[in-house]
Amino acid sequence: MLDSTEIKILLVDDREDNLISIQAVLERDGYTFRKASSGQQALKILLKEIDFTLILMDIHMPNLNGFETASLIYERDKLKHIPIIFITANNNDNIAFQAYQTGAVDYIYKPINPELLRAKVSVFVELYRKNHLLLAQERKLMQVNNELEERVKKRTEEITKKNEELENKNQELRKVNIDLDNFIYTASHDLKAPIANIEGLLTALFEDIKDADLDDIKRMVLLSIEKFKNTVHDLTEISKVQKESSEDVGVVNFKEVLGEIEEDIHASIADAKARIQTDFKVPEIHFSKKNLRSVIYNLVSNAVKYCSPDRMPVVNISTFKKGQFVVLKVGDNGLGFNPSYQNKIFGMFKRLHQHVEGSGVGLYIVKRIIENSGGKIEVKSAVDVGTTFEVYFKIIKVSNGDTKKVSQTVDHE
Repeated sequence: MLDSTEIKILLVDDREDNLISIQAVLERDGYTFRKASSGQQALKILLKEIDFTLILMDIHMPNLNGFETASLIYERDKLKHIPIIFITANNNDNIAFQAYQTGAVDYIYKPINPELLRAKVSVFVELYRKNHLLLAQERKLMQVNNELEERVKKRTEEITKKNEELENKNQELRKVNIDLDNFIYTASHDLKAPIANIEGLLTALFEDIKDADLDDIKRMVLLSIEKFKNTVHDLTEISKVQKESSEDVGVVNFKEVLGEIEEDIHASIADAKARIQTDFKVPEIHFSKKNLRSVIYNLVSNAVKYCSPDRMPVVNISTFKKGQFVVLKVGDNGLGFNPSYQNKIFGMFKRLHQHVEGSGVGLYIVKRIIENSGGKIEVKSAVDVGTTFEVYFKIIKVSNGDTKKVSQTVDHE
């Protein structure tokens, strides 16, 4: 026996002795039997029980012979899977042909050869067992698939829910950022007039006070007002990064922008005796000129401002293509800073060196401009060695089909 699957055989013959002899031959193989003495009785059994492995049926029976019984059996869809082996005493081709016509799978002649009977039955039993095993495996596979589909469905629902929650959080965060930008812009704009009034009133008041002992206080008050004005200006610039539309977007030349900046900070460059070296492999990009100017201005002015007193300042500025980006590289041999602070320098009002003037918002603005345009900024630095910034502008194609090395415009909200 290959497995514990019950093998159930229906024996149909009008003679009891034949039923007994067939059962005696087969029962040693562990099969289970049901016996019917007529075609009518076989049909009644099959109306209640359909889990038979095989039917062994005599052809010559009164009232309803084997052929007629087989035809009635196979009219029912639920019984068509049960193979029938006919048993007959007539050894001729017509009987065999008619047996196959009615749907039988085999036949055996009387007197029955016990070993031949066992061999033929074993073939169909083996087929039944294999089919039964295949069906069981198919059901198990379907169950596994159903469980897997259910798990995938549940996981997909969880991911969808998480994505929706994340999107809601992102929308809330965007709204908060917009509200914060609007508040900063409004507050900084509305503070300008009161600050100017305070400065004017104090200046007029100090003109009437001729006490030399108060000169230091006057100076500190006016210096505080100036710092206050600079802070308000910086806040206004920060909010403009998001609020302003880039109406000046177009093809911008790196060398021209740098030339304008060198004129603006000429005094600082001269005082530091700094040398600026350029290598523009990519001469221009499609970008907001105002924003590009802000990026280069902050990086170059910082390179000059934080120069080392121990050596002549050298600022190297270059552009090149790298993958899907145009890279602006600004490096110096200045003071540098501890690499562990490189993420902090892009924070608002963050400054690592306090011995020079500055508000600490320049790099924050640069980072925001670049990230708004789909790019990124990276920095490497070492104490008393220098600092190098790499600004990645995302490459796009201009609308006229030009394939120059160009950069994506700033996307303002």
